[in-house]
Amino acid sequence: MKYIPESHFEYAFVTMMNKLIFGHEIILKPLLAGLRNLNTDDSIVSIRELDKKLEENMEQRNVLVGLMTKGYLEPAVYNKSNNELLQEAERLRRQKESLSHFFNCDTQHLNEVNELLHFTTKANMLDSFNSEIFKCFVERIIVYSRTEIGFELKCGITLKERLVR
Repeated sequence: MKYIPESHFEYAFVTMMNKLIFGHEIILKPLLAGLRNLNTDDSIVSIRELDKKLEENMEQRNVLVGLMTKGYLEPAVYNKSNNELLQEAERLRRQKESLSHFFNCDTQHLNEVNELLHFTTKANMLDSFNSEIFKCFVERIIVYSRTEIGFELKCGITLKERLVR
């Protein structure tokens, strides 16, 4: 791919931010409301259910150990059942970790969207590139073609913008 001048990226960023400043009511406010509704109750309930299942799994393994030490279980049966419970516990832990990570990312995205909304509500239209604003809101730039790029914002959304020469 050929070189794209930095000034094109800067101009595209200014254009994108001006669109957000102008349209924050129809872009960012619904996004913020959606994130607020999404991440609270369902995630917490799911994490609690996984904790309960992990406790039940631990109790079942303790019962197995008790039965084995009293001689009620053959070692082969104990090993098979214990391994199944250990695999199940590992699966539940991974699921809980994934859900916790998702919940934490949602909370972070919620804060980032809130910050962006606060900025766009108070800001005037930009007439030139501001590196501080760029660093504050942009995670990375994605080049789709010589005429189109995307700004992946820290709040989790990617906005496409055309490059003007």
